Amino acid sequence: MSDIPSDYRDRLDLREQLTRIDKAIDEAGKLRAEARKFDRPPLLTILGMILVAVVIRLPELAGAFWCHP
Repeated sequence: MSDIPSDYRDRLDLREQLTRIDKAIDEAGKLRAEARKFDRPPLLTILGMILVAVVIRLPELAGAFWCHP
């Protein structure tokens, strides 16, 4: 007698299980990468915000310092 159960066709396919596991691993990797984006020291974030503000206002700052009568 065979070791294969009679309802083996009704059970989930091994390929389906592996595909599901691969998708879960990929999704977990995406979530870890997303979490790393927010894992920054607060000082680095503040310095970045100051740098962006200075760069945005650079033409005004340059005009104020060098073209002052």
